[in-house]
Amino acid sequence: MYKILFIILFLFIIFPAIGAEKGRIEYTPRIDYSLINTKEFEDKAFQYYTIAIQSTIKEEQIKNAELAVGCYRILTSKHPASPKYTLKLAQLYNLMGHDRLAKEFYYKTISLDENYAPGYEGFGDYYYNRKEYRRALKQYNKAYIQNNSIYNVNNKIGTIYQKLGDTQSAVKYLNEAYKINPTEELNVKIRLLEELNSSNALYYKNTRIHFVED
Repeated sequence: MYKILFIILFLFIIFPAIGAEKGRIEYTPRIDYSLINTKEFEDKAFQYYTIAIQSTIKEEQIKNAELAVGCYRILTSKHPASPKYTLKLAQLYNLMGHDRLAKEFYYKTISLDENYAPGYEGFGDYYYNRKEYRRALKQYNKAYIQNNSIYNVNNKIGTIYQKLGDTQSAVKYLNEAYKINPTEELNVKIRLLEELNSSNALYYKNTRIHFVED
């Protein structure tokens, strides 16, 4: 049975995934989803996913990403209302360099569940890694509204505000990140930003005083 399922899996990889990326017509093979063990497929998919994102060898990364995509495509077909599978597909397509498909599945993830913080977080990471910081901030803020205790979200919001020159906001969110994961590196970063924020506040205060006196 599993040999048959994995033949189908490769059909999912070779035809639908490539066809979707190149704009060709997709031919989805018929599958009896009642025969699929969701837990076993999840475990196998996550195994491929983990190898793909951790691998430093491009060929190994792509091979395992494609295998993971095949598994998650089957899981999304069996559980079309689950955002966790579409999120994994978005992240995998992003890893494989398929930007259009990555964005498509990030949007699909959010549309499936508007309260799903990991979906906004993932979309934020997508934009952050492309240095589109204002778009990233918009997504991270949505994730923060749903769950304000995600380290990556607080850290990235703080870092973006730092890049935008808003040291006061940067310190606020980095302190939140520090409460979740208190590292020495982050502590040093916060102290430096606090000093910079104090210096900026003193500068603007003196400037206003000087302007009024003049």
